[in-house]
Amino acid sequence: MRTRSEVAGGAFALMVGSGAVLGLTRAVDPFLVVFIPLVIGVAAFCGAPHTFWLRADDSGITLVKRLVPRRYAWVDVHGLAMEFAQDEDGDGRHLTLRLRLTEPKGRFWGPFLCTVPVTEEDTHSGVPPLALAELFAVFGEHRLPVEKPEFANEVLRVRGLPRLPPWAPWVVPAEGPPAPEKAYADAPDIGAETREVDALAKRARTRVPVRREYLLRRAALADRRCLDDGGERGRFGAVAAAEELVEIDQVRVEGDPRPYVRRQYLVWRASGR
Repeated sequence: MRTRSEVAGGAFALMVGSGAVLGLTRAVDPFLVVFIPLVIGVAAFCGAPHTFWLRADDSGITLVKRLVPRRYAWVDVHGLAMEFAQDEDGDGRHLTLRLRLTEPKGRFWGPFLCTVPVTEEDTHSGVPPLALAELFAVFGEHRLPVEKPEFANEVLRVRGLPRLPPWAPWVVPAEGPPAPEKAYADAPDIGAETREVDALAKRARTRVPVRREYLLRRAALADRRCLDDGGERGRFGAVAAAEELVEIDQVRVEGDPRPYVRRQYLVWRASGR
């Protein structure tokens, strides 16, 4: 399957065609026969909403940007990172797409693909390009996570392509999720853990491997605080922190996500951290 800019190919054809017409008619000086088509082609190419070429096959993805190809094996591709944000001028919103090449799973670390204009409701603005739908379809075929599946599914629906497969559900261990007292048996005291998590927050912004550890420890810390005070506000914060971990791990958890945090924290501590 090939995913490529729908406009870049047309820009090249327009450049060649205009050059041929100017050359055959001799309507301008020889220098301008080259210069004018070049300007036309560059202007059309720069106006393309998606200026990457993506070729996918059974073994991996070849990403071509600025005519430079880079190869990524499927085993190294961990998903498609997607982030909604406000435009710098504040007049609209856009969606940024990147390949996610990190493990443990993080967000927005990998080569930049493109930005897509969206509405204030974070839906696609206008008819989505076929290249964008094909990009989502490639990840769906290889069962790789797409970070905003509801957006991707709407693009696929408009373009008549199949929906993405659902996220894999979390399989609860046969013995059940660990009880809090077991999951946090050898955890640092809450004060010390709070200081360590605060320190991790700064490193997590720039260091990929720290991102998941930070979200895991923050969710576990919020869970422990909730267990201590038992308040509804604490429970809300613990559930919200747990949902961030669930999202970054790309799993589907039915009901309260805190047992998932306890299980992951126990595994993390058992690894010698």
